[in-house]
Amino acid sequence: MPRYYFHIDELDTDPDGTELPDLDAARREALLGARELLAEWIVLAIDGMPTRILIADEAGNVLDTVHLRDALPRALREK
Repeated sequence: MPRYYFHIDELDTDPDGTELPDLDAARREALLGARELLAEWIVLAIDGMPTRILIADEAGNVLDTVHLRDALPRALREK
């Protein structure tokens, strides 16, 4: 099973990665992670939130990007 790495804004923030069946599963995992991060940062009132999660393979190639704004409800994304 392939291993995917989820880097927040910059590369090399996820040293362990996660084994998942495919890139679609990695995208779903990144979106769930984005929701958790947003919720935590909002509760803690942290400024300067990151804007994206980069999904990379074991060779370090970025395969996809999940923008944290995509984790927001549609009504908030459209404003």
